[in-house]
Amino acid sequence: MKLANFSIMLLSCSLILGSCLKQKYSTPPDASTLDPHLAVNGTLKDLSYATIFLTSGTKSRVLGDTTVFGIVVADDRSGNLYKKIIIEDTSSGGMALILDRSYLYADYPVGRKVYVKLKGLSLVNYKGTPEIVYSVNTDGTTNGIPAALISDYIVKANFPNTVTPITVTDITELYTNAQKYVNRLVKLDNMQFANGSQNLLYSDPYTSTNRTITDCAHTLTFTMYNSSYSTFQPAFTPSGNGSIVGVISLYISTPQFTLRDTTDVKFTNPRCP
Repeated sequence: MKLANFSIMLLSCSLILGSCLKQKYSTPPDASTLDPHLAVNGTLKDLSYATIFLTSGTKSRVLGDTTVFGIVVADDRSGNLYKKIIIEDTSSGGMALILDRSYLYADYPVGRKVYVKLKGLSLVNYKGTPEIVYSVNTDGTTNGIPAALISDYIVKANFPNTVTPITVTDITELYTNAQKYVNRLVKLDNMQFANGSQNLLYSDPYTSTNRTITDCAHTLTFTMYNSSYSTFQPAFTPSGNGSIVGVISLYISTPQFTLRDTTDVKFTNPRCP
């Protein structure tokens, strides 16, 4: 009888331990203040504009011995970005870095400065959006920088740094001058979820979902991409009006909007008619 009770207790402990191991724990970011001050001989703006010419063939090119730097402005903490971080330098442009690893925010949280050694990496034009990847396959698909090699190419510098989105007062610029804003963190004022996109789940639980945001005049709309794996998937889109912060990407030539998290949605004002 005692043996049976012991076995039950052992099984219970195993089940408890197993359930604990499945939980996800948030790793605090490395708060190093060290900046290795690597020599920089390129800018993110140069890279971003170079993708304009990558419009045929593989739509990619292997990069030379160039080093750039940037501040992480969007990471994968909420799960809305997957194996990707977005960096911006101080004034010129932004870039998406595709890295074959999850939980990147532990090493590369928003506010982390990084240097990127580009030699041997590939610059690709992914349907209009510039990305840095490890390699491009013959069928045009791409590979992120392997987890074991990330530190060879992405060198961590000081943290934290202030991240301030660009306030876009004339949202028509996102259509007429999209290349200026692609892969950059922007703030839009007087926006709201369009009719039919408010008071809905941010994303269907089984598939990533697009929602639409619009200005008060209803003259321009933007598609907002929401991953079904994001932590805010089960939250409901608000019905009010206000400001919103997110990353601009391009799909062919159409601007798209990607949230970092719902804390960037400040739709607390009355809805525009």
